[in-house]
Amino acid sequence: MKLTRSFVLPCALVAGLLAAAHLQAGQDPGRQGGRGAAADAPVVTPLELERWFDSYVLLQAQDTLKLSDGQFPRFLPRLKSLQDTRRRNLQARRQVVNALGRLLKATPFDEAQTRDQLKALRELDIRAAEDLQKTYDALDEVLDVVQQARFRVFEEVVERRKINLLMRARQGASDAGRPGPSVVR
Repeated sequence: MKLTRSFVLPCALVAGLLAAAHLQAGQDPGRQGGRGAAADAPVVTPLELERWFDSYVLLQAQDTLKLSDGQFPRFLPRLKSLQDTRRRNLQARRQVVNALGRLLKATPFDEAQTRDQLKALRELDIRAAEDLQKTYDALDEVLDVVQQARFRVFEEVVERRKINLLMRARQGASDAGRPGPSVVR
């Protein structure tokens, strides 16, 4: 089955709108009643936020990069591959760093295992950089030089927005755990 924009974009838009609605519900604690709506609002998980941003990138990349109808079907799986590569490498890196953290807390300290984990982390970082370069090379095959430059700038803008939203979501989650303002009569 050939994926077309008429199918993919509405699906991505729905996913993004659902995630945005969840975020919006959790960001305004004073809107409903005295205690606020955030306590009753669904919590947006990091995975949901990641999926929302994947959808956002997909929707915005078409316009930002000015992709032609011929480029889009070739661009889409390569963008997905880039997102998956990043996510997979980040998850693997977190596992090794968490293992290092456990080793640091262990008594007695195991220097040999710590060295092994540090070596594994270095090797993982090298492999991750190589994997990322391969996915960028594949993506760049579809794009002209101007589109490549736009994509790199676009990625930075999206990353800043993601960090900003994560900070706001965390703030909303911590605000939701606090008791509402007390009313003195």
